[in-house]
Amino acid sequence: MRITNAQITAMMHSSMNANSAELGKLMQQMSSGQRILQPSDDPIASVRMLRIQREEASLTQFRSNITMVSGNLSTQETNLSAMSDLSLNVRDLLLWAANTGANAGEDVAAMAGELASLEQTLVSYVNVRDEEGRYLFAGTLSDRPAVVFDAATQTYVANGNDKHRQAAVANGVLVDENTTALEIFGPGMDLLNQLHATVTALQDPALDITDPAVVQQIRDTIDQLDLTHGEVLGAITELGGRQNTLTLLNGSNEEVSLVNQKLDGELSQLDYAGASIDLNNYQLALQASQKTYLKINQLSLFQLL
Repeated sequence: MRITNAQITAMMHSSMNANSAELGKLMQQMSSGQRILQPSDDPIASVRMLRIQREEASLTQFRSNITMVSGNLSTQETNLSAMSDLSLNVRDLLLWAANTGANAGEDVAAMAGELASLEQTLVSYVNVRDEEGRYLFAGTLSDRPAVVFDAATQTYVANGNDKHRQAAVANGVLVDENTTALEIFGPGMDLLNQLHATVTALQDPALDITDPAVVQQIRDTIDQLDLTHGEVLGAITELGGRQNTLTLLNGSNEEVSLVNQKLDGELSQLDYAGASIDLNNYQLALQASQKTYLKINQLSLFQLL
């Protein structure tokens, strides 16, 4: 088979172009530090890297959700703790009011005024909102107050529901981000209504504080207060448990993220030691191809005559 000068020239051009392309690609890899410049460089590793990137995006969202939920739980826990402290103050005043033999009319009026103020403060805790304006204790109806006062019936009415908002905080893990006023105070808002009725009675100028019916009303309110206070403390404990769960899950997510970063580095980052050896080899191959091309290009039959 006869090989012409044109074929030799084409083969040499092809060899030099191939070496130049590989050399250019290697230099681009070394400048970027990335082994894979396009999926075709390593299809299997590219697929694994895409999976890692998707998982990292999910982990980023989980971390954001954990931060948000933890903040909401902290706000709720703070308000519930304030409710607990306020309940103790209310209880002291009611016990004082129940001690009928030691109270003058002005004492009862002072107690009624303070209890009325504490009642309004308690309602403000129930209707607390987060930084986005959502009512934390209203369940999934977070655009409305958890409880409202009906002036026509002079009673407090539940305005939210007892459903929990949930957030994904890990792969396949959902955490409740709220507790509800209905869970703590009951559907009838019993404590708020009993307290309001008692305050109204104590504010009546014609009240006979020694009336057994009035004394029993105060004692019933204390019993309901103790019952609701227990629910508040239980809610605080539950919120604390959720916070601990979030801390553990956040730590787990961080560990998974570190593993992903290590794997991504192993798959994508360039081995500079090996790349330096390849660079020298490609440079030598290109130089050899260029020299060979020049030698062959200078050959002529006239030189053999």
